[in-house]
Amino acid sequence: MALLESTAVVPAQTTAAPTQPAPVPAPAPTWRDTATVVLQPGEGIELKLSMTEGETAIFEWTANGSVLNHDTHGDGNGQSISYVKGRGVAGETGTLTAAFTGNHGWFWRNRTSDPVTLDLKLGGSYDRFIRP
Repeated sequence: MALLESTAVVPAQTTAAPTQPAPVPAPAPTWRDTATVVLQPGEGIELKLSMTEGETAIFEWTANGSVLNHDTHGDGNGQSISYVKGRGVAGETGTLTAAFTGNHGWFWRNRTSDPVTLDLKLGGSYDRFIRP
């Protein structure tokens, strides 16, 4: 006589994972200053912020479907710094933290053969917006 062994299949007990609230999107920045400038071919412009060391500005700029060359830098009190340079850039979003007290910002140049509209939005912590 053969022995028949049987094993009962018991469904695994499932424990629901604790529900986590959906991530809340970060609020949109509050823009303190904005600028719109049309740069002709070969034309450049410098826009800066007067900042105290450690202050952090929030920025967003766009070339509105075109591209610009740029140099993000700072100077003041005998000091200077180059943060980043770019060629043929359509735009950027980010933060700029002052490495020292002085003026920090951007120089843009249009190297295309057509006019380019630059839009800049600024927020965060800085003393004042400096424009020509």
